[in-house]
Parts: sequence; C-alpha cells; structure tokens
Amino acid sequence: MYLEKMSKMDDDVVQSGCRDEVPTPQVLRNIALEIRKKSRLHHNEIMSLQLMVANKKNNPEDVLQKVMLHPKGAFLWSSKSIEIFQSRCREDLVYLDATGSIMKKRKCLPPFCIYELVVRNPWKTCSPLPVATYLTCDHTTASVTYFLEAFLTDVARDFGRKAMHSAVMLTCDGSMVLMQAICLALAKKNLSNTINHNYNITSGKGNKEDFEVPILHRCLSYVMKNAKEICKKYAPKNYHLAMHTVGVFTTATSLKDLSDMVQSAAIVFGSPCSGENVKKHFHNLQLWMQKANVDVDGNARNSKADEDLKVN
Repeated sequence: MYLEKMSKMDDDVVQSGCRDEVPTPQVLRNIALEIRKKSRLHHNEIMSLQLMVANKKNNPEDVLQKVMLHPKGAFLWSSKSIEIFQSRCREDLVYLDATGSIMKKRKCLPPFCIYELVVRNPWKTCSPLPVATYLTCDHTTASVTYFLEAFLTDVARDFGRKAMHSAVMLTCDGSMVLMQAICLALAKKNLSNTINHNYNITSGKGNKEDFEVPILHRCLSYVMKNAKEICKKYAPKNYHLAMHTVGVFTTATSLKDLSDMVQSAAIVFGSPCSGENVKKHFHNLQLWMQKANVDVDGNARNSKADEDLKVN
C-alpha cells in the first residue's frame, strides 16, 4: 500500500517532502497489527492459539500442532515438512539449532527461544529447510526431547515406526542440551552411549549395532569459532599458523593421523625453544598443510582445492 500510494504521487510533491497522503510504513504496521488482533479467536494470545489447534481440519498446510501453557510454547510443523524430513534424513544430515533473537524480551517473562530441526536443501545454493519449529521459554533437555519425540510420533504416524530410526547423521552446535536431546530422541541412546558407538566406528572396531546408531557431529563452524578464540588467546604471535594447524586436524582420516597431528602441534607450540625435534614436527605440519593445499602464510593454493576441503 505504501509503495502503491508513493507511485501515484507527483514528483513535485515527493521532492517537497510532503507525505500527507501516504501513511508511513510504521502506521501501516500498526494498522495490520490491530487487524490481526481483531481476527483472533480469543483476546488472549495463548487461548487463541489453542482454539486454532482445536479447529484445524488436518490439511497438509496446517502448521500449528500443539500449544502449551506451562511452560509457554508451541510446536510447528506440517504434513509436507514431515515428508521432506523423511526423504532427506535417510541420505543427508539433520541439524538442530536454536536462536534467541526472534521474540522481544518482556518484563517478568523468561527469554523465549526458537529451536528448529533443519535438513539441507537438495538443490545447491538453496537455503536449508526447517521441517519442525519449537517456540519455548523452557531451555532444558527434557523440553527439547519432548519436542523431538512429538515430531517423530507424527513421522511414525505417516511413515511407520521404522521411520523414527531413519536419520543417518545428526549435527548441532555442541550445546549439551541439544546433544543430549537429539541422542535420546533420534538415536534412542544417551549421549555417552552414542559417543561410544561413534568411537567404535572411528577406531575401525565398529560392528552392526554401532552402524545402526546415527552419527553425531558437532558443527565444524562452531569448532573453528572456538579455535579462533583459543588461538588468539594462547598463540597471538602465530595466530595464522595456529588456525591452519587446527584446520589441518579436520582433514584427518584416522585416529592415528589425528594423534600424530596433535602431537606435532603440541611440540611446536609448547616447546620453550627450538631444536631438531621441533623442526621435525614443524616440517610434519607443513607437509600436512601442503597436502591440504594451504600455504603456511594463510593463502589457499587454489580455490578448487579450498572448496574440496570444505566439502570434505
């Protein structure tokens, strides 16, 4: 409406700064807010949401699934998003993330947070797809687990009980609440048992039971973010070298390779003075960096190799 009315104004009027005939965007937002309030089924927001749940007709587009009073919260997903989740989780990773920047803080209320279960878009360069959303002020393992279990119950209703165990790879930011919740709901194991299963696979001792448990990943971007803080604090004079060293860790393909890399890094950065042993291990780090197509001074040898490293 704002743009439409602006387009109908004469250029002379616009240049003069007169806007009497065009409501400002903020005025239009206030009008839209008042209209939404009048269209509610109840003057209380929570009661209005509960009535919406009670009156839904089970259409594939219905998103609001459940509203809770204590603690306040809402579950959001649809039949279509369940179908997307089921088709993607069998061949790609499932990501659980949280953000607290959605709702404004209110007096006498705990902070609200949005938890979202996300799958990658099958089309390259396209945005990830959130398949289930949880708005809540209760940031506990039990609360997030209940959300995931409720979603998986609807998945099982549409695709059978085996669908509740179909995820192959799980990723989160390293939060204990998120890691424990996704293990309990999606791996059907506690966090300790899931890590043990994943370790057996990594060490080459995995059996059939180990491979039936989804792989739990901590998001690499958060790992590198923590590494950035650590390198700035403990190796400020050799920051770029330290960051490339941590980057080399991510290219390890076995526990032995990772152990060798960590040992060389510890000797290079931890030795009080230089010597033959330090030079030897520094040379090892250089070889690993060259193998990963990264120069010690911080420049990638070529963009294709850098892209391949990201994919790996």
